[in-house]
Amino acid sequence: MNPGLLSASALRYFIYCAIYLQLFGGIYAPIHAESAKPGFTADQLLQFADQLLQEGEYFRAITEYRRFRFDYPDDPRQAMALFHIGQAFYRGQQYTDALQTFRDVIQTYPDSPYGRQAWLWQGESLLQQTQYAAAEQSYTTYIEHYSNTSAIPYAHYQRGWTLLYRRQWQAATDELQQIPDSSPLYPAAQQLVLEAREGSQQPKKSPFLAGALSAFLPGAGQLYNGRLGDAALTFLLNGLFIAGTIEAIQHDQLAIAGVLGFFEAGWYGGNVYSAVNGAHKHNRRADEALLQNLEQRFRMMPPDVPQTQQLGLRFSFRFSLP
Repeated sequence: MNPGLLSASALRYFIYCAIYLQLFGGIYAPIHAESAKPGFTADQLLQFADQLLQEGEYFRAITEYRRFRFDYPDDPRQAMALFHIGQAFYRGQQYTDALQTFRDVIQTYPDSPYGRQAWLWQGESLLQQTQYAAAEQSYTTYIEHYSNTSAIPYAHYQRGWTLLYRRQWQAATDELQQIPDSSPLYPAAQQLVLEAREGSQQPKKSPFLAGALSAFLPGAGQLYNGRLGDAALTFLLNGLFIAGTIEAIQHDQLAIAGVLGFFEAGWYGGNVYSAVNGAHKHNRRADEALLQNLEQRFRMMPPDVPQTQQLGLRFSFRFSLP
């Protein structure tokens, strides 16, 4: 056989193989590459979601926790992932969604450490929505059902806050004093009791006295409330209407006197109501200023559920009662 012919045949064979691989390899290579792309393990998903949560990427963290729950439905860390979804909603100030998520944790995993801890976060979510009575009930339920856990002082502490927000000063004091001196919360609770008691006993404006003063002299109640501008305006308007009514009567202009007297009666009644309402507003503002000051110094978040660190290539978790 001619060596040159053999070389030409071999060359054509290699060319045909190259064309074949180019055509068909180009079609199947992406499919094969995609199918061979490694997926995230359960540990990787949780680690990534935890990192997003710590960095403040709350809604991206929710997506990753949900991906973990969908991809690994039998993983024993399902309760933890759902609990962290609730925390992410809370920190993203989506308190309604946070509340519903913590309720789901309680209902789905009632005997897990996360199910127990969710009662405290449920109360916190209710507090943020100013549902103080419902928050108090959440803490009360925790105290009744988990009386031997280390988070009981915190539940008493937060139940005291639900009473402070409703201006039930004595009841809040009694609740906070149930925290034992062995608890790390004891010093803060005692200081909170002291300052809340002192703040609540500060002199308040008397709505009755404010109304009586304005009934005697229009504008006097507003002056008592510290509203100098309102006092001057009220005194001026009522004085003008009264003077106009008297002037009309003296000139036998009874129709005009009647109209002016009608409007003066409205201004006079409004002046008394304004003084009473102003005293209530003054007292509410004083209470709100006190509570805001106490919040900045004494409000605390629920304690975290303890867990072990990563071991080897998997996360291993051990739980103790909160």
